[in-house]
Amino acid sequence: MNPLFSLSRAVLLRMSRAAALGDLVQRTAWGRRSVRRFVAGDTITAAVAAAEGMRALGFLATLDRLGEASVGARADAYAADAVTLLRAQAAAGLEPNVSVKLTALGLSEGRAAVRLNEILAAAREVRGFVRADAEHPESLDALHEIVAAARGAGLPVGTVLQANMRRSGGDLDRLVAAGVPLRLVKGAYDPKGDGVGDPAAVDAAYLALAERLLATKIPVALGTHDDAILAALAPRAKGVAEAQLLYGVRSDLAARLVADGWRVRIYTPYGRDWWPYALRRMAERPANLRFVLRSLFGG
Repeated sequence: MNPLFSLSRAVLLRMSRAAALGDLVQRTAWGRRSVRRFVAGDTITAAVAAAEGMRALGFLATLDRLGEASVGARADAYAADAVTLLRAQAAAGLEPNVSVKLTALGLSEGRAAVRLNEILAAAREVRGFVRADAEHPESLDALHEIVAAARGAGLPVGTVLQANMRRSGGDLDRLVAAGVPLRLVKGAYDPKGDGVGDPAAVDAAYLALAERLLATKIPVALGTHDDAILAALAPRAKGVAEAQLLYGVRSDLAARLVADGWRVRIYTPYGRDWWPYALRRMAERPANLRFVLRSLFGG
């Protein structure tokens, strides 16, 4: 990896957690312009319209209201939006499917499980599904405990494994034993001391974890834009696992996968709290950072 990109990635990940800076940038027109490719508008209406457009192209969608650590009224509003989003998808004839973050549901105040269960009750009513996203390493033990308990109660919930963390092998065993559907990603959060190593090591970890998941009976989603990884897994995964891509990233790959017989779902974020998400997308791929810079400076 280019050492300059390694440095910029570390800086971007730190900036993604700078709430005050994010609040400032999110209020600017140039900031909103810079991320419009990666975020499907500010409202539930815009997000559902984006999902309808993707359905016309042969894609499924997971909709996600952007937001990070919250408590109190902000966490209540985040949960209420997830419920409304599920019902709006059902009303539009779409498969109700949302992603949520437990930190945004009040994980730090001990209320995330209560709010998640309210969302899951709505999902069950409309025959939908909720994915609880994996976040920073310090939140993962609580995430797994909450999701496993909800799954044990028969609720329609899954979560995410991050291949860039050494702990994910053990987490896989525990979550599979609990019957939790899993999406495997390389990982957009800083693994801190638990990292598996450089990008080549992350790729190797991803392939090893994917092979283990495909040998189970749980629903599996492969969240990656890596052509080589998808090609290597295709003989076992196509027709069994979903390929999941990000909104605004590699639309050429998404179309090619559908044409090749994959079930493809597009992770589609919306909302005004886009700063942390956008910074993590830029940290993941130099091409994303170059696109944002071009949009800002008219290149």
